[in-house]
Amino acid sequence: MPEKPLKPTERATQVPLGADATLGFIGHVETPWKTRADCPKQGRLDGPDCAVVLRSPWDGALQGIERFEMLELYLWFHLARRDLLVIDPSHGGGPRGVFALRSPVRPNPVALSTVRLVAVQGARLIVRGLEAVDGTPLLDIKPGRCPHTPG
Repeated sequence: MPEKPLKPTERATQVPLGADATLGFIGHVETPWKTRADCPKQGRLDGPDCAVVLRSPWDGALQGIERFEMLELYLWFHLARRDLLVIDPSHGGGPRGVFALRSPVRPNPVALSTVRLVAVQGARLIVRGLEAVDGTPLLDIKPGRCPHTPG
């Protein structure tokens, strides 16, 4: 799991083997970014079109999704380290605990990405604003927070 050596100010731990929850991936995302280094740190709503691909039977749960402009995607950052406690971020500020950062490196690498829905194509949602590596597993989709629910 370790991607690169720890800096002198960083700390890691043994990740417990037991699981407290079971999550099932309902699909994955298709993006132009093949590595973490290629991936933007923040999604842009004017960024490239990306696809959210749902597995059967979850594609049947998309009914009505076209009524929403914005969606919240819950992703599993499967390439992230899960053993770090303290990180010395490259953007500065000195060492901090992972809970004091928005880094993908965390005990449970769940990510929330707010995206604009461009089109619905069967089991594929075309979106903009994603910041995830191609193939990142999808945990859930929710309508974006908006002042009212579409009629």
